[in-house]
Amino acid sequence: MVKEYKMLKEKGVFELTSQPPERNIVSSKWVYAIKWKDDSTVDKQKARIVAKGFTQVLGEDYNTTYASVAQLESVQLVCAIATSRRLRLWQINFTSAFFSSKSSFDIYMEQPKGFEKRGDDLVWRLHKTLYGTMQSTHN
Repeated sequence: MVKEYKMLKEKGVFELTSQPPERNIVSSKWVYAIKWKDDSTVDKQKARIVAKGFTQVLGEDYNTTYASVAQLESVQLVCAIATSRRLRLWQINFTSAFFSSKSSFDIYMEQPKGFEKRGDDLVWRLHKTLYGTMQSTHN
């Protein structure tokens, strides 16, 4: 959890600020995952902070949602063209891609459990999107 917090801070995802009056505060939660090795032993334990996007208010925290999804037929077509022309295909996985997308709305999120700083009246003002926010897949 500490590693996740440091990465968010270094990437400028949030700033700690006082809770603004009359604004929606988005909830958050920690999501945990265990990665296993082939021999059934634990490889690593991961933690990620996620915004509860369903607590966002339309028009105040976001104005539209979007998720790009490739249709199976499109992927098959690209593979067929690449095969017929003897081209190579590869994929890229962007680490922390969500933390690179700037938010066009002021989103205020409660402080994650375990990282509360200086009282209950402080919240995170998100400069970039987090997993779970309605606009996280826009960029």
